[in-house]
Amino acid sequence: MTKLEKLYELAKKENIIIKYTELQSMGLLGLNVNKEGLPSIIFLDYSIKNDYYTHLEVFSEELGHYFTTSGKFVSVDTYKNKLLNAKCENKALKWACEFLVSEDEIIDLVNKNLFIEDIYEELEVSKYILDKRLEYLALKKQTIYLGNNKYLVLTNLPNIYIHTKFEYNI
Repeated sequence: MTKLEKLYELAKKENIIIKYTELQSMGLLGLNVNKEGLPSIIFLDYSIKNDYYTHLEVFSEELGHYFTTSGKFVSVDTYKNKLLNAKCENKALKWACEFLVSEDEIIDLVNKNLFIEDIYEELEVSKYILDKRLEYLALKKQTIYLGNNKYLVLTNLPNIYIHTKFEYNI
């Protein structure tokens, strides 16, 4: 099952209605609407339907809004509202990145010594999603333990490297 299929399965489980419509004229590719007493609806722009990675990113972020925010639109007419909107967008993107890319998946793929392009392909995500996932992880920890005294170092993003801890017995 692809990650996009998992998102649709989750939406179905949560009884979220998915509708395709024209949103680009409003400057949007996706929109989550949640009004009290009515079923939640995620609107997706027609243009993303056949673009797997954009579809995955937009849909996962809109599901992120469903799980992390109220689904109510906040106008961005004041500085305070712009900050509130940015906070909501960040929470939704964080949810999406965590859903799409687990820490265990990162560990497994890094340990396979794959090229970064192959890691994106294996994860079924774009460079943007993996980069953001690593950024969110870096806010929690400086390194990820890979096993065998090896660590993925996250302190110098976007550059990452593997550090091996040597133990000396004297």
